[in-house]
Amino acid sequence: MQATGSAFAPLAGAARLAGRLSPFNVVVTLLILLTLALVVYPVGGILLRAFVIDGRIGLSGFTAAVTNPDLLAALLNTVVLVAVSGTLALFVGAAFAWLNERTDASTGWTADILPLIPLLVPQIAGVTGWVMLLAPKAGVLNGLLRGLLDAVGVPMREGPLDIYTYPGLVIITALYLVPYVYLIVSAALRNLNPYFEEAARMNGAGPMKTLFVVTLPAIRPALLASALILVMLGFAFFSVPMIIGTGAGIEVLSVKAYRLLYNYPPKTDLAIMLSIFMMIIVQGALLLQAWIVRSGRFATIGGKGAPASRIRLGRWRWLAQGTMVAYVLATAVIPVVGLVIVSLQPFWTPRVVWSQLSFHNYHFVLFENDMTTQALVNSLSLGAVGATIGMFVAAVLALAAHNSGGRLRAVIDAVATLPAAIPHTVIGVGFLVSFSQGWLNLYGTLTILLLAYLVMFLPQATRSASSAVSQVGRELIEAAQVFRTPPGRTFLRILLPLMLPGLAAGWIILFVQMSGDLTASVLLGGTNNPVIGQTLLDLWENGSFPQLAALAVIITVLDCAVVLLVLRYFRGSLQN
Repeated sequence: MQATGSAFAPLAGAARLAGRLSPFNVVVTLLILLTLALVVYPVGGILLRAFVIDGRIGLSGFTAAVTNPDLLAALLNTVVLVAVSGTLALFVGAAFAWLNERTDASTGWTADILPLIPLLVPQIAGVTGWVMLLAPKAGVLNGLLRGLLDAVGVPMREGPLDIYTYPGLVIITALYLVPYVYLIVSAALRNLNPYFEEAARMNGAGPMKTLFVVTLPAIRPALLASALILVMLGFAFFSVPMIIGTGAGIEVLSVKAYRLLYNYPPKTDLAIMLSIFMMIIVQGALLLQAWIVRSGRFATIGGKGAPASRIRLGRWRWLAQGTMVAYVLATAVIPVVGLVIVSLQPFWTPRVVWSQLSFHNYHFVLFENDMTTQALVNSLSLGAVGATIGMFVAAVLALAAHNSGGRLRAVIDAVATLPAAIPHTVIGVGFLVSFSQGWLNLYGTLTILLLAYLVMFLPQATRSASSAVSQVGRELIEAAQVFRTPPGRTFLRILLPLMLPGLAAGWIILFVQMSGDLTASVLLGGTNNPVIGQTLLDLWENGSFPQLAALAVIITVLDCAVVLLVLRYFRGSLQN
């Protein structure tokens, strides 16, 4: 019988493959090459433009960038923001994971969807919702608080809260970083053998001592992985610093790059150098993590035994559960409430006049404004098509890697995870530079947005697909080979249907992220093909706040409706 791996060996030499190429082999090979080209070509383009001047290698662009005080200020702001908000997110996300996995404060089955809830609301919608609540003068919540303070003899003209501050920027950024930490740390705790934790408690160690002496050292690799992801996401964040940071006068690298490209006159070379700075910092974080992992300076506990006994928190249980519920409210409920209130007003004011509330803004967005209507259609279409293509590509690559060994598996893994090491702003700038001129001029088209989305979110798709593939036994592939079933038919008829429940979760994440993306949208979107992220930003900068709020509520409701439909369709399979 032919070996399992040989059926999924698309990258062997041309001479050896000549007699045994199959359509599946060809598809896998083309997908690997296409993915590699879509990552390497844009990034290579900005590197060439930055360091090759008039056909000669030079550092004049780098010198101009490092001596520019505005760019250095943006770099410092970014480093401080990522460090502070990342530390806060790491602490909160790890604490939530520990509470759910090791204590009786666990929220049960809702703990599994806890990290997904904030991801269902497009980030720019959540951020603008908080601004509409906490803007110092027009914020609805601030207006309510001022009314209460005035009633007790403390009149105020603005505030008392102000989101346009460094603390406001840090806290909102951290809120949207927490889910990524929670996902990684909770998985590590779930797979950790609790034997040593139980032994520590039996020898008199309290819950806190056990946590710091046994549990945290054991999951240190997961904490390091979380920190790395926070660095990559922090440098790629755009919506939070764009909306809140601009109001606070705090400019970070991603926003500075956008300003350099779209303020007149454009300064493309400086924007490229900023992108390279971001890429260097992220790559440095990757190298640091690799060095720490190789050094082996952490404890490891192998094998998973019986489930850990839950630590009883007593009266602190309700506080812990209340804190987790408050987090969900802060990221997915309260900002949407703020959006709904403003969307029903004729003008954004801190005082709610109930008699003036109406659905006029929703009617305007859906039926009168061609730009917002087209943006909704384009974004939902890109989200659905991009998520479907992305998960299919990820499933093919993950299956090929799973059933291959040695160099082929390493190549596939490297190609699939390469975009994770590149900030989204860098990918967007790379696509802008490489695909906006000559015969490859795709600027302003839905095609360039789709390609950029596929590259940016390929690592997330691959992680979900790999998890789905790991649940499919090799014996199914071997049985298909016994009956001489071609690899392509084996994949489409046998493996893909079995993987669909696992792929559904990845599809949901990709759909929500693609339909509400802002980073690539503002860099690559055009006026002829508007998308939600770009349109929301345009409405914000034009001061059309009630229309912006209505559009944000609509895309949030539509995203949630699609997610619920997908979950309902796969409910039976997912429960199994």
